[in-house]
Amino acid sequence: MKALMRLFDRRIRGVRLIEAIGLLLALIMIFWVCLSKVKEGQEVARLNALNAQIAEEQATIKQLKVKVANLEQPARIEALARQYLGMQPLSPKREAGLDNLVEISRSVARPEIHAAPPVTAVTAKPSVMTEEESAPIAAPVPATPATGEGTR
Repeated sequence: MKALMRLFDRRIRGVRLIEAIGLLLALIMIFWVCLSKVKEGQEVARLNALNAQIAEEQATIKQLKVKVANLEQPARIEALARQYLGMQPLSPKREAGLDNLVEISRSVARPEIHAAPPVTAVTAKPSVMTEEESAPIAAPVPATPATGEGTR
């Protein structure tokens, strides 16, 4: 206990040691607060820059949406189809009604289905075939049910 009390009473150049330690801690805290404020200012500046970039991107998106809406106008597409492709709107005579669908389906030519030639596998033939290889292959014998012998 006396050692602790001596710490409070000890003096360095006329200043008690405990007061010097307190002053040093206060200066460290002031420095830390100033450093934190500087970092906060940098983060605020970075966030402001990001917000400005987001606003620019949103404005660009809005402009692109307007441009897409302009390019997708049916009248514009119809005019381009007429000008470059020579397309015209269908006349009402070419539209089918429900009553005519059966007649239309019967009058349309059905596509012909051509049988594809059979695909054969190409294999190398041995120069000499043995008697066993040249013998015809026997058809498989269908399996018959067991007559009850040995099963229960």
